[in-house]
Amino acid sequence: MKKAVIILGPTATGKTKLALKLSEKFPFEIISADSMQFYKEMDIGTDKVPADFMKKVPHHLIDIITIEEEFSIAEFKKLATQKMKEIVKRNKIPLIVGGSGLYIRTLTENFPVEEFAPPDKELRSKLENTPMEELRKIAEKIDPKAVSKIGKSDRKRLIRVIEFFEKSGRRISEVKNTPPEFEFLKIGLIKERGILYRDIENRIEEMFEQGFIDEVKRLRKKYPHWSKTALQAIGYKEVSDFLDGKITLSEAKEKMKLRTRHLAKRQITWFKKEKNVIWINSEDFENAFRKAQSLIEEFLRA
Repeated sequence: MKKAVIILGPTATGKTKLALKLSEKFPFEIISADSMQFYKEMDIGTDKVPADFMKKVPHHLIDIITIEEEFSIAEFKKLATQKMKEIVKRNKIPLIVGGSGLYIRTLTENFPVEEFAPPDKELRSKLENTPMEELRKIAEKIDPKAVSKIGKSDRKRLIRVIEFFEKSGRRISEVKNTPPEFEFLKIGLIKERGILYRDIENRIEEMFEQGFIDEVKRLRKKYPHWSKTALQAIGYKEVSDFLDGKITLSEAKEKMKLRTRHLAKRQITWFKKEKNVIWINSEDFENAFRKAQSLIEEFLRA
């Protein structure tokens, strides 16, 4: 079976740094599984790999759409799978790097997202305004098996259960996964919570030193209409509010730090449920690198 390596984990744990260092030892080509790095020109705010590093190590699924475009998980799976096969044909190894858990699981568990119907904006708008209790009852009537696995406040997934049935006439729980074509080694990076939050705050301060405000100014001028997903990118809304005089720069930074901490919490919760992850503490980078290198060598030999 073809093999691929995944480096996953919450933001600010050093996934990119480790991936680049490992690429000096192994014939890797990197595939991004960061949903915000798909966007062109969103560089500083998404902590994108510098261009000179991309020349040293081939990178894929970075800078593939503009801020005005949407990009579905089905499109991601199709492109990522295609790239993985091409990389193997070149006698290289796919290295998937990112913190977008659903995108990663789409590959590792071969979620049949390509079967999902496109979004129904009118239906979604209607359901967005439906009280949660009523929404859950509607979804349970359609697909109780799927709803039993959905959290109490997860409106998005409840809507998807209803939407899938309305568009396809099938229950979403009836869609089965076939085994993936690749065998995956999943390496997860983690830090002690206090250290992680400190590193998040330091990274945000560095973003402003690198010219983040100017990046947001340029993007606002060039793209008057942003996609819904792009608008969710942490930092861009906060700096836009600062530029519009709605909040101070200090308030913008604090909101970014808070949102990023919340993101890290959600990522940790998600990845705790991910199967067969080998976790490495990345506070000591050199030690983390040695452990990861050893795991990969063993995986490739097996």
